[in-house]
Amino acid sequence: MQTFVLIIHILVCIVLIVSILLQSSKGGGLAGAFGGAGGQTGAMFGGTGAATFLSKVTRWLAVVFFLTCLGLWYTSRSADTLPETASQRMGREQRVPTAPPQQAAPAESAPAGEKPADTGK
Repeated sequence: MQTFVLIIHILVCIVLIVSILLQSSKGGGLAGAFGGAGGQTGAMFGGTGAATFLSKVTRWLAVVFFLTCLGLWYTSRSADTLPETASQRMGREQRVPTAPPQQAAPAESAPAGEKPADTGK
């Protein structure tokens, strides 16, 4: 399910970028490069048809983008990825078993059955 939503999300992102770039702005935008400033586009969509068509497409793509963002968030969350609360961390720290303390190594002594060396004094 998450892979499907991710693929749709990527496709919507690409088409949304293109639709935003095609809209005419004060400088004409990329719409002028494809005939958006009159010419063929005017015959196809009418006088302002291209502008309203692109704005409607952009609006719907933005809605779909928002919904796929929510879908990706919902499908990606799980109990393992949710942040811990402070009380959960404290409870986990209290349950962690502690290792028994290490005993100090005994002082070096002579092996059993041997007498300590005589110092000769």
